[in-house]
Amino acid sequence: MKKRENIPNLQKFPCGEFKGLVFLFVFLLFSGCQNDRPHLPFNRLPTDYTTDNLLVINKVLAERELEEIEAFVQQSDFDFTESPLGFWYNIEFQGDGRPIKRGNRVRVEYDLILLDETLCYERERTINIGRFEITRGLDEALFLLNEGGRGTFIIPSGLAFGIIGDQNCVGAKRTIIYKILTVEIVR
Repeated sequence: MKKRENIPNLQKFPCGEFKGLVFLFVFLLFSGCQNDRPHLPFNRLPTDYTTDNLLVINKVLAERELEEIEAFVQQSDFDFTESPLGFWYNIEFQGDGRPIKRGNRVRVEYDLILLDETLCYERERTINIGRFEITRGLDEALFLLNEGGRGTFIIPSGLAFGIIGDQNCVGAKRTIIYKILTVEIVR
């Protein structure tokens, strides 16, 4: 039987040298795969700085609006109370009729005034309470009155016309005042 010349004879290498070469190869293989830099997770979303910035701006604007309302309340001749919802009120006359309840249809006569005391509207409207046919602040404020009641309600922009205003007299993010002249339950 003839030996092939092109096949290396492993017996030529001493056993210790061959094991050393294998160890060196494995060491180089694994040491080359190490990477000291941390990796970001694949499912991590990029940071949205726009949302963070808008939250900060909105918080600053809300704090500034609250300071303006508190300054107005301090300078006012009326004794205002802050509601848990965040509007301020002064009940001039509670009313001697039935209490206003969700689902009532009421006729309300009011003046809508800006915080700088600019009169925007003098209105009389018939609305369904609890259906938010008017601003949420006024809808909630009317629950504090009975039929025949009168009061003044300072409504922050978030409970009034919000960031767009009413597209007429009330501008964006403006606090408004409702001066309720009379409220009557229609049904």
